[in-house]
Amino acid sequence: MNFIDKIIKLCTISTDKIDSNSEYFHKATIFNFYSLISLLLLVIFSVISIILNNTILLYVLSTLFIVVTINLLVFRKKGNYPLTSTIFAILFSLFLIWMLHSGIINNQGIMFYTIYPAIIIYLLGKKHGSLMSLVFFVLSGITILLPSIFNFSIEFLLSNQVLFVLLYAVCFIFINVYENITEIRMAELNVEIQKAKHETRAKEEFISKISHQIRTPLNNLVVVTNIVNTFDLDEKQKDLIDTIQASTNNLVNVVNNIAEISNVDLLQSKNYNQIFNLEATIKNTINLFTNEDSNDNYFPLKISEDITFQLFGDPVKIKQVYLNMIENILKKSKSGTKTIELDIKKLSESNEIVEILFSISTNDLVQIPEITKIQNTEKSKKGRNAAIVKLLEFNIVNRIIESLGGSIEFNFTQDKFEFKFILKFKKGESFLDEKILSKESTFPKIDTGIQVTLKDANVLLVEDNLINQKIVLLSLKKSVKTVDVANNGKEALDKFGSAKYDLILMDIQMPIMNGIVATKKIRSIEKSTNTHTPIIAITANALLGDKEECLAAGMDDYISKPFQIETLINKMEQQLTEIDS
Repeated sequence: MNFIDKIIKLCTISTDKIDSNSEYFHKATIFNFYSLISLLLLVIFSVISIILNNTILLYVLSTLFIVVTINLLVFRKKGNYPLTSTIFAILFSLFLIWMLHSGIINNQGIMFYTIYPAIIIYLLGKKHGSLMSLVFFVLSGITILLPSIFNFSIEFLLSNQVLFVLLYAVCFIFINVYENITEIRMAELNVEIQKAKHETRAKEEFISKISHQIRTPLNNLVVVTNIVNTFDLDEKQKDLIDTIQASTNNLVNVVNNIAEISNVDLLQSKNYNQIFNLEATIKNTINLFTNEDSNDNYFPLKISEDITFQLFGDPVKIKQVYLNMIENILKKSKSGTKTIELDIKKLSESNEIVEILFSISTNDLVQIPEITKIQNTEKSKKGRNAAIVKLLEFNIVNRIIESLGGSIEFNFTQDKFEFKFILKFKKGESFLDEKILSKESTFPKIDTGIQVTLKDANVLLVEDNLINQKIVLLSLKKSVKTVDVANNGKEALDKFGSAKYDLILMDIQMPIMNGIVATKKIRSIEKSTNTHTPIIAITANALLGDKEECLAAGMDDYISKPFQIETLINKMEQQLTEIDS
């Protein structure tokens, strides 16, 4: 059984180069098998030709061996199945016809030719395979059925000629019927898949809607409970408030779990392909962690100096990968100071495409015995990676990377954990100035020369819900000098054009104009004035991609309901501090 497993593993080496959704994915294994068997047979026949002292046959076999080997290596490196399978089919056909014309094939040998359609049609597909099978039948059939035309010394028996025609026709018809049945079944499966995707999308929309509806009143409960808790309460009242607060926190965890579960199926719904600065994208993501709860997290970033150009791709999904990966590592790290090293290298580059290796490593991950067990029991790298993905709950990260055309690899030692993936991007324009590489934000920031504190700041709250307006105003009453209110994105634009604000708190889902569109329009206005007003998204959306969508639109930070008012105030202070720095 181990021998069979090794053969299967050998034949599936290059399947990782082909998209698992591609029609060629399963055929790649068979192509590998055909190529390897062909090489083995060529070696055997070459040895026989040496024994028989047949120089011509040895020359043909050696040449064919070299060409088939090169073709197989190209396939394993590039994964270009249509091209390499066509080359293999042409070589195979020409070799069979040459053997027939050279007189090497005898009466019994022509029976081998009858399985030709089964090999070629499976390799090339029904249309091209059938056409090549008919051409091959004509070329070989003339030689077999009418040998006198070519002055053959070997005369084929009539019974063998009839049998050749019948078996060839049977094989041709059978494989075409099989391919037809397969195509029908695949079409039925695709219909079922599309139906399942539609049902899943409907469920996702329902979960998103319910999550939003729950988070808004839940946030009010959290904020009001915290405010009441600061009052002078007697012991019984405080106990009741604490009970409400604990129950509210449990509800928060439940809603977060619902959002996390639904995240798995939301990865394909959004696409943010655009020209972007890779280093700025990574640094902006890191800043979300370095500016938060603890100063004990360090993220040394190293990017190859030869990445001197922008990239065309999906920066939102890159952020999603880093956000999820860093969060998971921090959760599973030892207490105390944590260091997560980020390394980005250019592997290869052509005129339009660049291949980049992303690496995230840490020495602070807690010891997980199950990982050692997986490394000892799982023989294939693919199996080990899949098991570790499940164990460490990196399913979301894995799905995102696969959607970008990459795959996860894990390296574990006793002290170090390393996570790697390779992605391809189209190259954008070269950086005009090396200073661009060192910027931590893609948006212009202006030094006003006047330090604005939160207490003296003018804040614009963009929120359509009247209760939410009152809750935020009540919460910020003691901390902020002035808070203006806009009921939707359009009203926010009008106020932004007529007054100067130091900070904007932006809701996302609003009538007339939502927060995403309003933010983009504000950023467009600021480009002409070389100014930048920090915008913090305050939203009940907390599903995967919502944070990244806000950041991609031009917002500076993000907070999801329900939240602690202290967290919001800290984020506001951080944004005002960054303006002055």
